[in-house]
Amino acid sequence: MPTIKKLFLPLTLLLLAFILASCGQPDNTTTAALTATATSEATESPAANPSTAEVVATTRTYTDYKQRKVEIPAHPQNIVYVGSNPGDLLALGVKPKGASLSVIGTQVAYPDLLEGIEDIGYPFSPEKILALSPDLIIFDDWDEAGIEALSQIAPTVVVGLDGTFPTEERVRQIADLFGRTAQADTWFNNYNAKVASVKKQLNLTEGETATSLLVLGSDLYIMGNKGLNETLYGQLGFKPGEGVQKLIDANERFATISDEVLTQYIGTHMFILTDTSSKTVTRQTALMDSGLWQAIPAVKEGRVYTLDSKYNFDDPITLDRLLDEIADIFSSKGTQ
Repeated sequence: MPTIKKLFLPLTLLLLAFILASCGQPDNTTTAALTATATSEATESPAANPSTAEVVATTRTYTDYKQRKVEIPAHPQNIVYVGSNPGDLLALGVKPKGASLSVIGTQVAYPDLLEGIEDIGYPFSPEKILALSPDLIIFDDWDEAGIEALSQIAPTVVVGLDGTFPTEERVRQIADLFGRTAQADTWFNNYNAKVASVKKQLNLTEGETATSLLVLGSDLYIMGNKGLNETLYGQLGFKPGEGVQKLIDANERFATISDEVLTQYIGTHMFILTDTSSKTVTRQTALMDSGLWQAIPAVKEGRVYTLDSKYNFDDPITLDRLLDEIADIFSSKGTQ
């Protein structure tokens, strides 16, 4: 069997995993209710004297993902986010002043929610961040070297290292940081209800499998345990085929493949993730015109579905809109 070429370059892995794989700042009422949790300890100013009310704390100590104790504002106003999932904050109603928008580029399912957020570049530009006068920086990136540099600009809290946690864990950690656990509960309750509705619509039979194929430029990638497959397998009830299961067992996010080994991964259903760049279009056209493609059962039986590669992210906003997209695809399929 031809050897599968896997990608290990850190930056390439990051960018591909982003593609492969509610606004408004915290209001005073919500942020004033912030309390210490298992990972955050309130820092209070001493009362002026026993007969006067306690002075409201302006800062508190937060223990982040790296077990760093960071003194942060009790009510942060100017937030900068460094990472690939600004949707984690937006789903909770937290809108940063600046974020790593260039790392997600045009491959984002919620451009309507990014208005007013300044792009700090990727890698981030210290000058751009300084210009925003942040009082809190949220860090979720693979390059840990950036933590120290950012800490010189403003209090920096590490919430993960590029997808360290599954979506719900990431979002609930951020909800705890901003005192928005109620908003997180509401979001996930609504999401789970939508998952159940879409799953009922799909009405899958036992053993139906699915494959996610990303066409990116001149390359083909089979998704493993990240991206679109988190919804297909983790939520909607599709099963991975044998070839994909091997990637998942090896904890591989994705693998680059040649046309010749594609059939080793094909399931009952195939979801193609693609974009409109000239290289991608050329590569996809060549694949679909080939005899190998035409002989695939999922192709011959009309069980191939095309999605924009922006749906390969795993932030809450993208996951929610992906469910709508899949529901629309199968609804249209049922009316044909």
